[in-house]
Amino acid sequence: MIFTIYKRLLIFFIAFLLTLNFFTFLTSGSPKALINPFHVKNRTISMYHLTKHIVLVAGLGFITSSEEDVKKLVQVSCNKYGADPKLIHIMIDVESKRKQFAISRTGAMGLMQVMPTTFFDISTGDPFLAKDNIDAGVKYFARQLKRFKKVELALAAYNAGPQRIKDGKVPEFGETIHYIKRILSAYNNTE
Repeated sequence: MIFTIYKRLLIFFIAFLLTLNFFTFLTSGSPKALINPFHVKNRTISMYHLTKHIVLVAGLGFITSSEEDVKKLVQVSCNKYGADPKLIHIMIDVESKRKQFAISRTGAMGLMQVMPTTFFDISTGDPFLAKDNIDAGVKYFARQLKRFKKVELALAAYNAGPQRIKDGKVPEFGETIHYIKRILSAYNNTE
């Protein structure tokens, strides 16, 4: 009897993971999402908020903000928090490829790929509404820039978390180093 209950729970959990991975793959386009068993809590929270957004706001048509709207929203948030709009646009390109409903393999959400706990620490809005996501992402990045004083360190803190910045150095994580290089390279190569 107990064995049967545990077996059913295991089957349910595996089905849940596969479903979660599949929907994360659909929203991010990353094949890594199909096999990622980690970050279940964050991805579950993100999927809940995406479902809520679809049901209450966007509908099944996945109505997204236009490129023009995104530009305006970035400008408003950058003016509000003192960030560079050019840098923020590049961050959006790198973070989500401008996919408003993106969920990363770690559970980061929306255009600026803000983690659920970070988003709800600094916002009361909808993480899949472009206005709220951009505002939260720019606000969080501006905080990191104010705290660490250097763009490289602020980008590292945005990507890996501020607790990972030790002694004023970028953490030696391949993903974070690559992230910073991609953004700064794109930033330096645009007019």
